[in-house]
Parts: sequence; C-alpha cells; structure tokens
Amino acid sequence: MVRGLVRYPGPGCVVEFMQGNAPQLAWVLEEQNGKLRLLLPNRREMTLQANRVLPWTGPSYTGISSRDGALEKLETHREKREAAEKAIAPLELWELAQGEVVKASAEWFAELTQSEPDVDAVAACGHALLECKSHFRFQPPEFEVHPEAVVAARLAEQEANRRREALVNGGASFLRKLWEIWQKRQSRGGEPGRSSEADSAAVEPEVRERLRELILCRLADPDCQEEAPLWRSLVQGLPDDPFLPLYLAEAWGLVQPHHNFWLDRIDYAPGDAWGETHAEEIKHLRDQVEALGEPDVKLPFISIDSSTTRDIDDAFFIEALPPAAGGGWKVTLALACPAAFWPFESPLDIAVRQRATSLYLPEGTCHMMPEALGTEAFSLLAGKTRPALLVTCDVAPDGSVRSCLPSFGTVRLAANLAYEDCEQLLNGNDNEGGSDADVVGKTAGAANPARPFARELQLAADLANAHQALRLRNGAVIIERPDIQVVL
Repeated sequence: MVRGLVRYPGPGCVVEFMQGNAPQLAWVLEEQNGKLRLLLPNRREMTLQANRVLPWTGPSYTGISSRDGALEKLETHREKREAAEKAIAPLELWELAQGEVVKASAEWFAELTQSEPDVDAVAACGHALLECKSHFRFQPPEFEVHPEAVVAARLAEQEANRRREALVNGGASFLRKLWEIWQKRQSRGGEPGRSSEADSAAVEPEVRERLRELILCRLADPDCQEEAPLWRSLVQGLPDDPFLPLYLAEAWGLVQPHHNFWLDRIDYAPGDAWGETHAEEIKHLRDQVEALGEPDVKLPFISIDSSTTRDIDDAFFIEALPPAAGGGWKVTLALACPAAFWPFESPLDIAVRQRATSLYLPEGTCHMMPEALGTEAFSLLAGKTRPALLVTCDVAPDGSVRSCLPSFGTVRLAANLAYEDCEQLLNGNDNEGGSDADVVGKTAGAANPARPFARELQLAADLANAHQALRLRNGAVIIERPDIQVVL
C-alpha cells in the first residue's frame, strides 16, 4: 500500500496534471461535479477536469486554510519528488519489467525500488518513466512497456534526429561560408580564394564527415529524394542552382576545378585506382597471358592507330590472291580477346560490366578495364604473344566479301604503326624517288617505321578503295567533314 495515495482528490489534496509536455504540481481548493479548482505554485488559480489528474494524487491535508500554507506544502513535495527522481534509473526498471508485464502502474514500478514507497516516490517514478519515451508509453493510468525491438527502433530514430539537428545547426553556416568562397573565386576570374580548411576544422568531425558525404551524394545524384528534405534545410537561403553541390565541393577542395561530375552521376570511377581492389584477379590474368609461348598463328600482323593509343585492340595481315583463286585479297583480322581467360561473374567482371566502356575525353582517357589488362596484358603489343579472335576474310577484286571464317588463337604482332607514318608512306612522301621494291628494302636505319610494311599497306589501301567503290555503287554517300578539335 502506497502511503499518502488518494484515489479521489478533494480540497486540500496535492495533485499533478500534464501541461506543456511536463507534469505540473497543484493544490485542490474545491471539487464540484467532476471539476477541480486548483491553486498553482505561482499563486494563480485554474479549473481542471478531474479525469485529467495524473494517477498519483496525494497526500491530502486538512486544517490548512491559508494559501501560503498550501504553497509551502507544494514546495516541500516538489523538492522531495525532484530529489527522488534523480535516484531512479528508468532503463533498469524497463529491464526488470521485460518478460514480466506488458503494462503496469507507477505504483508497481515504485515498489521495485522501495518496499514501502510514499506518494512522492510514486510521483517521482512516474516523472522518470514519462521522460523515458523510448522505453515506455503513458496510457493513463498505466505505462506500457515497449518490447526490445520497438525500443531499438525508437533509439535509432532518436539518434537519427539528434544527428540531423546537429548537422543542420552546424552545417548550414559552413555551407554559407563555402558559397562565399566560391563567389570570391569567381570575382577573381577563378583564382583560388582563401582556404576553407580552417572553417571546416571548426565543425564537429561527425558533422564535417556527414556534410562531405551529403555534398558528394548530391553531386552524383541531384534528384535523390531520400536526402532532399535535409539538403533543403542546409542550403536554405543559398541560390537554387542545379550545380550548387559542385560549387560547394570545389570551394571545400573535395574535387578539383573542372571536375567531371557526369562520371559521378553514372558511378564511373576515373583513373585506374578503382582496380586496386581487384589486384589478385588482375595478377592471375596477367600471369596467364605472360605464360603464353609461341603464337598459334605465325603471321606478321600489324596494327594502325593514333600515336597516343595504348590499348591496341585490332590488327591485320593481308595478302594478294592469285588469279587462279579468283584474285582479290585474303585478310586476317586479329581482335584483342580478353574473353580467352576472363573470369566471368567474378567481382572484376561485375566491376568492368558496370563501367561498360572506355571514355576518351579531352582531359584524359578512362579505361573500361584496369590499365594493367587493357593497355598491357590484353593489348596487341608488338613482339608480345596475345590471345585473339581471328576473322579470316576472302575479298573479291570488287571489294565484296566471298567468305568469312572466325576462329580463336594466339598472335604476335610485327609492329604497332601510327596513322601519320602510314599516310606519309602511302602518299609517296617517304619514297625518296625509289621504287616500291626499294622502299621495302630500306629497313636498316629507316626513319619511318611503316617502310618495312609498304607492300601490305598498299594492298590494304587497294582493298579499301575497292570496298569503298562498292559501297558507293550500292548507295553510300561520302560527306567530307573536318575532324572536331576540342580545346580546354
């Protein structure tokens, strides 16, 4: 039995009620028809429905008629309840109640802490449980005990709210400073402004890291709805510019000037560092290629690419067919073939499939495969044995293809030639007045690396002209346009 607890409050009774999300102490002056006239600690009076009183009413006093006497009692009970509440650990009460009860009164919980609690102890226990909203829910006149799963979810929600509040409070002003830095750089014609490191150091590390993640996330996915409300809170007052995340990231130094944010938006990592996580698979593939011995197809293939090309993916060998065979040419194409050893469905394969293609940009090339594979192990480098998809074509004198036979094998290129050298040779600028035979013979100390392959290049040019003429007869159109040159 709780000492001093009153079930039906009347004049002279100490009661509590909820106001402003907190319990308020009062003295009952009068009770009439389910309504109470109360005296508050601030000497004001108010009327309250009796059913709004919290279920720990009491004690009840007689013989106290003065307001000062009533207020003195209220102050005494306030002090007792505050002191008692500090000694209560609501989480321990929750653990004790787990598996025992689904809901219980404040009296029941108070009896877990004391053998004979008084009404002040019950009220203090009620106060502590009201504050612990993550573990208890007050459904008058009892407290529901949340199960462990609900508590975990509520604690996670509280932590998320705490972090969000800290982020908005500490991050909004920092983003405004970054915007000021960006504007100053623009006014100076893009020259670097003052460093923002000092400003970012003033932000809490947790907030700083979350801001970094958020800016980079908005840079990669500006339409992300999950973070949209938080982003709007942080950039309130800043311009509604679709490139705002990019400006802030550049001002902070998270990305370099002229950062290609389109790569972020397709989740395409520039450079070659992304392949480091697949180092073991890459090494295994390189070892397999390096273990290749003499090539299966012993033809002197040549490739023709720009002088800066490193990923050589195609080459050819061509020879003229005798009149007895119908004339024309026999062409064998060699196409780089990573599939010969490729680990399909492996982490490396999934990463390469995600990249889908190499990107050739003015600021540099981004390779689909790790460079150790795309520009080395599987590239058709002269003098190196490489796996290849072979396509052998029988081409008629008019440029039409009479037959085409695919196969797999290994090849070893005789040379990697450049467009400029081949064009110079075919235009006669490298002949120095000699015959074709002379050109073919001038290999020692030759300045143009294409000279030893003059005959093959001429055959390829003849085939190309014949095939182009065939296409024109079939309705193709040649549109001469200059090559586009991009200058940054």
